[in-house]
Amino acid sequence: MDTFDVFISFKNTGDDGRRADDAMLAELVYKELCARKIPTFYSNVTLLQLGESIYKRSIDGALDTAKVLVVIGTRLEYIESRWIGYEWQSFHSDLLDGVKPDGEIITYTRDIDPRALPRALRSYQNCNAAEMNVDAFCDFVEQALRKLEKPAVAPDLKMPQPVDDLDVHDPFSNVFLEAKRHRKSAYSSTYHHEASRLKVQASNSRSSDELALDFIERSGGLPEHAVVLDAGCAYGYVAEDRFGNMDRVDTILCIDNNAEVIEQARKMHDNPKMIFEVVDLESERFSEEFRAVLDAHGLDAIDVLFSALTLHHLKNPRKVLRQLRKFVSRDGWIILRGSDDGSKLCYPDPHNLMKQIIEKSLTAEGVSDRLNGRKLFTQLADSGFHDIRVFSNMKDLSAIDYDDREALFEESFAYRSDYFRKAYEKDPTDLARRNDYEWMRAALELFEQQFCERAFWYCEYDYIAVARR
Repeated sequence: MDTFDVFISFKNTGDDGRRADDAMLAELVYKELCARKIPTFYSNVTLLQLGESIYKRSIDGALDTAKVLVVIGTRLEYIESRWIGYEWQSFHSDLLDGVKPDGEIITYTRDIDPRALPRALRSYQNCNAAEMNVDAFCDFVEQALRKLEKPAVAPDLKMPQPVDDLDVHDPFSNVFLEAKRHRKSAYSSTYHHEASRLKVQASNSRSSDELALDFIERSGGLPEHAVVLDAGCAYGYVAEDRFGNMDRVDTILCIDNNAEVIEQARKMHDNPKMIFEVVDLESERFSEEFRAVLDAHGLDAIDVLFSALTLHHLKNPRKVLRQLRKFVSRDGWIILRGSDDGSKLCYPDPHNLMKQIIEKSLTAEGVSDRLNGRKLFTQLADSGFHDIRVFSNMKDLSAIDYDDREALFEESFAYRSDYFRKAYEKDPTDLARRNDYEWMRAALELFEQQFCERAFWYCEYDYIAVARR
């Protein structure tokens, strides 16, 4: 959990719905405190969209760690408003009850007589914004912190930019999809807990891949001494599970662009059929580099090209498929598994929380193509493959236990905060990035609770495309 030295309490919007003067003054104070490397909480009002319980939980967590509460006000009714009142009253109670033996409240007001402040606030230091500019006020706050305790040193921060209201792009608009189509995903399989999530995902998608494997076997598409390529293998969970015990398969070549992951995969698997190599599918020299890998292992061609949940991370999936096709044997096959956020349904969802999470996910920096499942047929056709078949396999919450519900949530939603966390960590003072990260983290926490309720139903589809070279 993040910790803060200062909590800024302020009214964000006025009665007319516009940004209040209090918010503008609070932002100036926040910028200055950040410039001084003082960890400061600047309340994320967008959390209110998720409901009061989530907003309150976020606020309470920050109040618990703060040493100094700064209450900013230009109108008395703002200081007495519901949420601002909750913040300073909670902090005041903690001081009186000894919960915070070392704490301080400072009011920073303009056009308010200090004697008119609520009684609980009158006993604390008041600073008049008309007489004390922001720089001088922050000097005062910093001195107060020194008296209480030496403040924790925050990372070297740069000045944040003002935050405007965030627009959520329409995830199904042609313009939005076209913009996303030519971006490479910022995804990394070394994300926090990603290895365990991928293991869960490998298990949950087994029945989907079996549809394709059964079809190929019935079609006589798996020759003796077959060579299988897993393109985008990550830790090799899927390759081991699907092909590791197949008698007809002699070699499973697993490639991924992440050297750290490949090194871990080599240590995790002792199956003599499995070979792990670092290869970037989108390298300008891919054909040359991959041919060198095949030659090094005495391989001529690939009999089954398998790739699961990889294409949607690529900048140009069709180009990659065309390049890979050159290494597939004349009678070879390709199996692609993709996902599509458009296939996700749930009920009940009174606040459209899942829709909000999915739409917000599509605005993340470096997000993958979350609508790739519907494109697999066209991508294969455009890349020269033929006899294309597409299967779908529904996964839902009916007839599964609590642990399996949690596993499906972990697979399909938990990772979505990682994109926002990485963007936020690049610049912790960027309010828009921080708001997005806190919103997504809180939304996922609320949706996970919903996901595990007995009466809640959810489904999604895996899409599996099979084709001949």
